[in-house]
Amino acid sequence: MVNQEDPRVLRTRQLIRTAFRHLLRRRGFDAITIKDIAQEATINRATFYAHFEDKYALLDEVTEQAFHEMIPEHVANAQEFTDEICDQLILLTHQYIVDFYRICRIDSNSMAKLVDEKIKKMLQQTIERIFLKGDTHHGADKHHIKIAAAMTGPAIYGAAHYWLNIEEKDRTDELVDIVRLYVMNGLGCIVNGDEYR
Repeated sequence: MVNQEDPRVLRTRQLIRTAFRHLLRRRGFDAITIKDIAQEATINRATFYAHFEDKYALLDEVTEQAFHEMIPEHVANAQEFTDEICDQLILLTHQYIVDFYRICRIDSNSMAKLVDEKIKKMLQQTIERIFLKGDTHHGADKHHIKIAAAMTGPAIYGAAHYWLNIEEKDRTDELVDIVRLYVMNGLGCIVNGDEYR
């Protein structure tokens, strides 16, 4: 087992991630082998396996790292889920999806599905942390907060992903207006304990 804090380990992992990203730009995920990644990173296969179980584990880490780099600190550490925070999460998610599909060759449904699920999950966790910190959940129990986050993260992701394929996809202001209205009105009912009648 490698020491994750060792600077040499950190450098090697970064070499592997960088090599993988370069390969994704040139080929599809399914065509990339561990041998390809090792050659691109100028390491041997044994070194790769000392750091990652397989290319799926590497994809998982690269996706998570990209997500954390995408979310600014003031959004990740927000104390309340406001309209502004909602807007930023919508725009950041849309930009992440655009960048991902532009940079990576998506010829693999399994890769696209893994990345989609990972981003939805991390977006949901980020939103849940904000809900739990904020005053917006007065009166709501933790179960309601988790349900609200479970609906909000995928709703934002789904709308941002859908927006890629419409004619006016550059009109992100319209995307934000539509999604914010849906999300914030829905949250008002769930988080505050209101019921639809």
